Amino acid sequence: MTPVEKRKFFTRFEAPAVAEAVLDSIVTPAEQRLIARLDQETFSAEDLRRADGGADARALYKRGVINYAETGADLFRFSDFYTRLDVFVISEHETYRAFTKETQKNLDEWYFSVYYERLNRDPDKRPSGDAVITCEEALSRVDGESRQAYRAYCDCRVLAGGYNDCAAPLQTCISFRNGVNTSAHRGVSKPISKDEAKRIIIDADNAGLMHTANPHTICNCCTDCCYLSRARKRRGAELKARLKTQNAPFLSWPKVSKRIQADWENCVACGVCEERCPFHLFAVAEKQVDRARCIGCSLCVNACPNGALSLERISQGGE
Repeated sequence: MTPVEKRKFFTRFEAPAVAEAVLDSIVTPAEQRLIARLDQETFSAEDLRRADGGADARALYKRGVINYAETGADLFRFSDFYTRLDVFVISEHETYRAFTKETQKNLDEWYFSVYYERLNRDPDKRPSGDAVITCEEALSRVDGESRQAYRAYCDCRVLAGGYNDCAAPLQTCISFRNGVNTSAHRGVSKPISKDEAKRIIIDADNAGLMHTANPHTICNCCTDCCYLSRARKRRGAELKARLKTQNAPFLSWPKVSKRIQADWENCVACGVCEERCPFHLFAVAEKQVDRARCIGCSLCVNACPNGALSLERISQGGE
């Protein structure tokens, strides 16, 4: 490509400078030329072939380089680097993990920044419909779901886990979406049975991953990599600073509906809860737990050998 075409590609595809060193591994040179040279906002598969005889709309769509422009119409538009990187890390995770840790860190931080900036940070509104749920609730959700389930690699953990040495499993995302421009429709995520979906949830719980859900997805999250957890922490700090108080009256996000309850008389001081709690809320030796920061994930409850822990339902949890 000429320097002019290179600049045009970076602008049109919204590619960040931090990707330049590994760009050809994520977006092929042929794809870059096509994006730079095809000026139409929407185009057909034939338009693609006329612009580049080797261009295959089906392959470009599967790779997340193009999106369907309209539901039910065979018209496309170029996506952007954010979309392509998401597809890339869940479909070519080994290639991504072969990048240097510095490159992975730069790409992850860029991706997280774009993700975060797209959130609504109004303290009176939740940025999304995500909620913390227990393992039992996740399993029940699968049983009651009429839609096909799909499994994919966790994009958060692929993006961030390599450079922060996260050892949590990767194939933990369960989605029930299969419309146009979704991973399922592109053929990136794979259809699974209800039993397979439930096994993913149980294995994730055993691995110490908490469960979150929205109307279309069940995620199994760690706190180091998960964009939801990272955005929750950043949003909370920003809102507390803006509202000038540590007890800022904003809605919890993801939505919290339960909080830990400890029966210390039944506690055998085994320390399992301290190990399992992703937020380090327990001090078993002092028989204390920071209930105010509990999000009701149930990881400690599931592992307590003496039934000393339970969850109580609350109407509105804090951050």
